[in-house]
Amino acid sequence: AVVSTQSTGTWVFYCSSKALDIIPDTLSQNNFSLKQLVRYQVEKRTELEQEVISLQNSDMYRAVVFFSPSGVEFTASMLSRVVSRDCVLVAFGGSTAKGIKQCFGDEYRVEVCERPTPNGVLDVLLKLI
Repeated sequence: AVVSTQSTGTWVFYCSSKALDIIPDTLSQNNFSLKQLVRYQVEKRTELEQEVISLQNSDMYRAVVFFSPSGVEFTASMLSRVVSRDCVLVAFGGSTAKGIKQCFGDEYRVEVCERPTPNGVLDVLLKLI
């Protein structure tokens, strides 16, 4: 969220500890004074791997949707051991698609949402069924 502290002057950009520079850079290039405040920390959940492995024998992994590059980063090594190469990786947007490419290379089919919205994800998933 980007919120103005006054009609002109400094804007506040609330973000995660892993936020990309896209929004701040774009606003700065357009003469917005911006103060970035980290709202929450992004960290790896150590118990996630066991939870994912417990689902491994089900037909659960036809597709995996990623909503952020950090989500890709934190799960790539584990998922590559658990999901088959038939699984489709879905990226919420372009930055996430780049993260998938960096972590998985060309091992999986990747679909990118045309719009980074819930309906954009739904559109991709409906094409897959």
